[in-house]
Amino acid sequence: MAAKTRSKSSRPASFLRVAYSAPAPDESIGTDVRRFTLPATKALPFVKLRANDQPMFRPESFWHVRPTGKRERDVLIGRQYAREAIAAMKADRNSSLIALIIQDIIKDAVDRTTKKSRSLQSPTVLGFLAEISESLAAAP
Repeated sequence: MAAKTRSKSSRPASFLRVAYSAPAPDESIGTDVRRFTLPATKALPFVKLRANDQPMFRPESFWHVRPTGKRERDVLIGRQYAREAIAAMKADRNSSLIALIIQDIIKDAVDRTTKKSRSLQSPTVLGFLAEISESLAAAP
């Protein structure tokens, strides 16, 4: 069997150049995978996963909280959730996590208002936002 050979053209061939950007020394491929699978985010107690959750799927809701009915307890729970969200944001290197949570908080408030004509103020949300605000104020 004869081997195929390239035909030689009279003009020089232009070659494609591929640029490769290696990960920074402090980053690895595992970091990128972690960023897309969001294991710390999905482990948060207030994040609702899809019924058939897969590693690359986005959660169904970033704010799925049921109030206890006790205002002071709910405020403390909201503060705890904020601390956990900040830790998950850092662990997953997902800088948009807080924004996603706030979007779902707003969506939840609108849904609750249209269904039950209740107040938009949730003690859990107030605790969450107060803790986020204090964390931002304390940051350098």
